[in-house]
Amino acid sequence: MNESNLELSSAFGAVFALLLTPFTQTGAIDWNVYDRYVDWQLSKRPHGLFASCGSSEMAFLTADERLELTRRAVRRAAGTPVIATANVGTNIEEHEQELLRMSETGATGLVLVAPPGLGTVPSQLGEYLARMAEVSPIPVLLYEFPLFKPHFIDPAIYGQLVRQHRVAGIKDTTCTLEGIEAKIAQGGIVYQANTAFMLDSIRQGAGGIMAITSTAASDIVLDLWNNAVLQGDTAEKAAVKAHQQLMFLDGVLCMGFTATAKHLVCRHGITMSSKTRSGAVLSAQAAKAIDIWYESVYLT
Repeated sequence: MNESNLELSSAFGAVFALLLTPFTQTGAIDWNVYDRYVDWQLSKRPHGLFASCGSSEMAFLTADERLELTRRAVRRAAGTPVIATANVGTNIEEHEQELLRMSETGATGLVLVAPPGLGTVPSQLGEYLARMAEVSPIPVLLYEFPLFKPHFIDPAIYGQLVRQHRVAGIKDTTCTLEGIEAKIAQGGIVYQANTAFMLDSIRQGAGGIMAITSTAASDIVLDLWNNAVLQGDTAEKAAVKAHQQLMFLDGVLCMGFTATAKHLVCRHGITMSSKTRSGAVLSAQAAKAIDIWYESVYLT
């Protein structure tokens, strides 16, 4: 691990809270609600914020919107690390400029995804990611973003990027324990996104968590992490309980994410419309499921 990797490892902790993007009913970003939401997330004391990500509906935002979301998160974070995806635009020829613009927001690190279609040839994807990482003036993480297909990054390619090209880690979305173990073996910081294997992956050496449950329940994600890395029966029981709560939450969030997560944020007292740009909608059934989960976890 080179100097930049070491800096990122020491500066970034384990749990990154993924940030939603609130919209008005007309589809514009509700900046006032966003500021209150970021402050609420920070009050839970996550180790970092992921400002431009899948949960923020980054594929449905303009470049200027992604930049402004990140700038605002950085300003409000007051030193808490903030990362943001830096190559979302549809024109791959403009990605280097997009990356440089995102680096000027004050973000602590940049995140790279596989552009649509590029992952069909792993070596070609590796060359692209290596070039982008070398261009970046700040440390880089990778993200297997499911919306851009094919999105998986070969463990061997990932390992080469860690050892030779300033890549400090990856958000793994293989949703298999074998997939995350293969990346852990290559070094760097491996963050887990899949809730079902979250506890197992931590025990296998995963370096942190970046999961959709953190959009509206980062306190419980932190509870899972903090207890999972401790020894003893009490910590084990607490970790298992938190994992169960998150597993149930993951199931109901998937009934219409990100609209479902926005409804849960409302239950926490931050008024946020369930409007999305992705097309996800909040059904009456999903809202009821979120209400039941919230009441069972926070009110009993």
